[in-house]
Amino acid sequence: MLYGATGRTGTLIAEQAVARGHRPLLAGRNAGRLVPLAQRLGLPWVAVTPDDLHRVLGDSRLVLLAAGPFASTSGPVLDASLRAGVHYLDIANEIGVIERVLGTRTERITAIPAVGFGTVASDGLARHVADQVPGADRLDLAILLGTAGSSVGARASRMAALADGGRVRRDGRLVQTRLGNGARRLATPVGVRTAVPVPTGDLITSYHTTGISNITVAMMMPIPVTAARVLLPALPALVRASRHLPRRRNAVALDAPAPAAQSAVSAPATPDQILESYVWARAIAVDGRAAEGWLRTGEGYAFTAASAVSTVEAVLASEPLGATTVAAAFGLEIALSAGGELLATA
Repeated sequence: MLYGATGRTGTLIAEQAVARGHRPLLAGRNAGRLVPLAQRLGLPWVAVTPDDLHRVLGDSRLVLLAAGPFASTSGPVLDASLRAGVHYLDIANEIGVIERVLGTRTERITAIPAVGFGTVASDGLARHVADQVPGADRLDLAILLGTAGSSVGARASRMAALADGGRVRRDGRLVQTRLGNGARRLATPVGVRTAVPVPTGDLITSYHTTGISNITVAMMMPIPVTAARVLLPALPALVRASRHLPRRRNAVALDAPAPAAQSAVSAPATPDQILESYVWARAIAVDGRAAEGWLRTGEGYAFTAASAVSTVEAVLASEPLGATTVAAAFGLEIALSAGGELLATA
């Protein structure tokens, strides 16, 4: 079952699944949106809320959740999966959601959060470099996202994550930081970019996968380092304030509290990036041993669809694995099977 099939990412996942010979049951809240998609793809459908999902799972073996906001949908969908003994996957990249899924105790099913871009790519590459540096105590990740546009849901998720400020992992614990701290220039396969530490779910998945106790995750942003350090600390307050603004015609959307803030986190990719995304990882040990590499994944939404379907296939072909991550279960293989290309390691 694909829950959230009519969103931008859900539709891409449905199309990818059909192209690979699958016939998922399409599910979501809105029958009016489900019917045209189901008819176009020749697939069955069911309209149901997350809270009532347990009533319609039927003989489904796995549920893939692609409907946000994941903080609201993940809990009831995971609970329904546990009750029915059905595997659970989602494409969330939210710290709280991923922590809850990975904290689930179950031996009956496989429960894997964050099976889209960029956690599949970052987690796979993190394991790849960590395996080359036994005993590494520091992991740095950087994500350069290239997409053909951006969905409202994705922008809202990014802004919600940034509302509470920055996060890094230090000595195994998540530590709050001032957003913009640690911004630096990083050489990438498409030129030098500004990398800004951000509070993404990669801080949870890669810790679970590698056990490395000090992790920083950065996103490339189209602003100078100085601007990142000066302007981004104000972003959490802007996001929080925007939540209290009344809805008005022609008002600024709540997921875009200010033009400067919006452009910093979700500006359109430049022409040389638009169809390409990249992930960088470096593992370092206290004695100076290190390994790093770049993974090219193509357009971000397309990679999410491919990685989600690849993970579905891998889970259905495996015995129940309990609550785990993509890379802990399958290494770098899912990222590569979804079209990722390992560019270099050192």
